[in-house]
Amino acid sequence: MARGLDKHKEYVDALNLLGKQLARRAKSKCELSGEPGTLQAFDLIGEPTEPDLEHVLLVSPVVREHLEGKNLEQRDPLRYLDEAVWSTEGAVRAAAVRILEQIDAPWAREAIESALSMSSYE
Repeated sequence: MARGLDKHKEYVDALNLLGKQLARRAKSKCELSGEPGTLQAFDLIGEPTEPDLEHVLLVSPVVREHLEGKNLEQRDPLRYLDEAVWSTEGAVRAAAVRILEQIDAPWAREAIESALSMSSYE
């Protein structure tokens, strides 16, 4: 058990090392919603992979809940996703699509299709 705890601590330490780069890239705002305030690093892949800017982003606690599949019932608070799918940052686009895939609404499907068509041109 101690070995697993050590590995987790190493992962968290590596994630924390990305903090300054993430804050600079995000301009100290949530990379999906654009909201300032308390922000947390969120790894789209998670352990055991090495944290990397390609799949780690800075998000607000509310957006973190959305990424975890929570509180997706209300439509208006999720409209930030319409813009997030157009981000030039791959991690932001991937996170937006991850949330949109959990929403059963026409606007969410349209946003996903837009994001996928954009990525096919890159």
